[in-house]
Amino acid sequence: MKYDFNKLSERRHTASEKWNVLDNELPMWVADMDFMVMPEIQDALIKAAKDASYGYTYCTDEFFKAYQSWWKSRHDIEIDYRNMVFATGVVSALDSLVRTLTNENDNVMILSPVYNNFFTVVTSNKRNLVVSNLIYQNDEFIIDYADVEEKIKRNNVKLFIFCNPHNPIGKIWNKEDIEKLYNILKKNNVQMISDEIHCDIVDPGCQYVPALSVAHDIITCLAPSKVFNLAGLHSAVAVVNDSAIREKVQKAFYHDDIGEPNYFCIPATIVAYSQGAEYVDELNQYLYQNKQYVKEFLKEKLPHVKLVSGQATYLLWLDISYYQMPSDVFAKELRKETGLYINDGLHYGLNGDKFVRVNIATSLDNVKDGMSRLYNFLKGR
Repeated sequence: MKYDFNKLSERRHTASEKWNVLDNELPMWVADMDFMVMPEIQDALIKAAKDASYGYTYCTDEFFKAYQSWWKSRHDIEIDYRNMVFATGVVSALDSLVRTLTNENDNVMILSPVYNNFFTVVTSNKRNLVVSNLIYQNDEFIIDYADVEEKIKRNNVKLFIFCNPHNPIGKIWNKEDIEKLYNILKKNNVQMISDEIHCDIVDPGCQYVPALSVAHDIITCLAPSKVFNLAGLHSAVAVVNDSAIREKVQKAFYHDDIGEPNYFCIPATIVAYSQGAEYVDELNQYLYQNKQYVKEFLKEKLPHVKLVSGQATYLLWLDISYYQMPSDVFAKELRKETGLYINDGLHYGLNGDKFVRVNIATSLDNVKDGMSRLYNFLKGR
């Protein structure tokens, strides 16, 4: 392999949110990779730093065209770079989009379990949250389309926020899934937003389906932050193909102070999307190795912990229902007894109570350590 994913940078005591833990603890929680950044990105940042002038920056055409080129070459989807609106992050974009596209006390729908900030971008903006629970069967989750449509009609839902691929369950939605959902929304005049921040992290041989391949009017949020581990550089875009809505969104992003890039996110994003294909291929192969290790370990050592079927993200969703312990208690006691820090499923909705989320974007040695700690916690229970 060209890139060494066994080699990690030392992140303890470096103001890393993920690694702000005790010395004996192993953090496998927040969606932040431990791998060293792609050297080509580091070189671009060093070069930019040597300019020694870090004033106000604007997004160049080259920046937007890097997104455009990546989605064409990687995902076979045409995106007009002129229809992209810069944002400092996908969550900040979602937050602003909720305010821009709805009014106070409007109803906004999400599918649960889902990334916890989907809840907060609705409720913190004084909108009403409407939740449709995914159906859990045969170790995977599916959409309850009848429930979605019934709740949309009953609650006069105005906006739907979709996660594609889906965090925390790691599911790649197929085209039929997205089309069926979109048709329900379109019929009921509900605007759809798709958060696709995890789209490039997929098992080898798998491919995510861009929501824009289904319909041109789905507002789509994209970013290099997960797959290239650039969250601290704050680079994202919202693709808004409707010109009238795009103008409103652009004004809102500036008003909300999320529409101007920092100096370093421009070169990092351009290099990531213009030179990162081989890196992403190798990353996905390494993550798949880690996932397979967990799968085999659970099968052999902890058969009562079920790995939910998923082909995307570096986040594993584990079914711990056998142990009849609330997930928040499970995660708290696990950390207290073994130092393994993971996310409890209640973070992602009430129907996440019998699950935990584990981040495997770290060295295989750390994954082995994490599984050993989980085993030591559960043996005898």
